[in-house]
Amino acid sequence: MTAAVVVLAARADLGAAAVARALAGRLGGDRVLPLSPTELARARWSHRVSAAGLTTTRLTLPDGRVLTDTDTAAVLHRLPPLPVLGLGRASAKDLDYARAELHALVASWLLGLGPRVLGQVSSYGTAHGPFSPTAALVHAERCGLPVARSGGATRGGLLPAAVGGELRLPRLAWPGGAGAPVPVEIRPEPGAERLLFCGTRPVGRLAERYGERLHRLAGLLGTRLFELRLRPDGAVTDVDPCPPLATAEQRAAVTDELVALTRSGS
Repeated sequence: MTAAVVVLAARADLGAAAVARALAGRLGGDRVLPLSPTELARARWSHRVSAAGLTTTRLTLPDGRVLTDTDTAAVLHRLPPLPVLGLGRASAKDLDYARAELHALVASWLLGLGPRVLGQVSSYGTAHGPFSPTAALVHAERCGLPVARSGGATRGGLLPAAVGGELRLPRLAWPGGAGAPVPVEIRPEPGAERLLFCGTRPVGRLAERYGERLHRLAGLLGTRLFELRLRPDGAVTDVDPCPPLATAEQRAAVTDELVALTRSGS
């Protein structure tokens, strides 16, 4: 197999499919290998870890193709949880164990590929992994990014009034009954603006304003691909480690980065 760009994503992932098509146009169809969670789960794996911690992986795919580390020029990692196949009537406990082992195998493979992988890589083996949206917002604030306010209290009087771009939400499902104080949350309205960070560059209207801070945030998050959602005032409402790649500009940036990774290793 010619060294390929591997696109790990669900078949319904429209952003990943668009990137795969763009890569095929740039590199040729034989250099692009889309793999779904089911195909990975059905593959035959040979995975070894040396005493020095170096990994060697060989996958025999369901259609007979073989993928090795040397065949892998770059990887776009957008995997959801993988299915567990071929265990018949196994117990829930055994299924959970098999799923954990499969995810650990995928994680070790991707970690062994190092900087060739674009997307969050963790011991969980999925693109979201143990990602905490709250922790990501804390990191964003530490990097100097304006973060939208959120909070909660046991009753509404303990919270200030909501301002523009905020939602004040009573928690109605409260066991204290109708006469009891009702807990209230203040949440930011969902951000409509998107700001992508891909490789080493931000992509979006606020790229110039927030660029340097996004570089620092990438280091704290441990991934070179993520997206901020922002309100019109520029406040960050959410951080997504597996963005949908909803715009042509974002898809082009991801394609460019994967092509650059391919050429750097050729």
